[in-house]
Amino acid sequence: MNSVLDYNFNVQGPNRSMIEFLFQEFLQALPTAEYKVWHGAPVWFLDDIPVVGYQDHKDGVKVLFWSGKDFGEPGLLGMGKHRAAGITYNEIIDVDIDDLRRYLRLCTEIIWDYRSLRPKK
Repeated sequence: MNSVLDYNFNVQGPNRSMIEFLFQEFLQALPTAEYKVWHGAPVWFLDDIPVVGYQDHKDGVKVLFWSGKDFGEPGLLGMGKHRAAGITYNEIIDVDIDDLRRYLRLCTEIIWDYRSLRPKK
């Protein structure tokens, strides 16, 4: 797969509608971001720094915010040893759209610069 559109098109089963929904939300919230398939999943970048991405999994669609631990949001679970946090969505109807849009806004405001390992605000 060489593009996000290819990735989205190739998702089969119950996660497909969630992938399409998230793709549109990300485009709307991050109009200047570059997006591409990176490490096997769609990821959005600001100034060449990854800020958010999603991945199809058997238990839902996982959304990862690279600086999510610094958002101070109880709905996001920390992942890994750095600053990433995420959430898994199963059904569009279960998505709190206000929360999702707030997380997407925060990922443009709080950006952990992994290249220099310093926060960039």
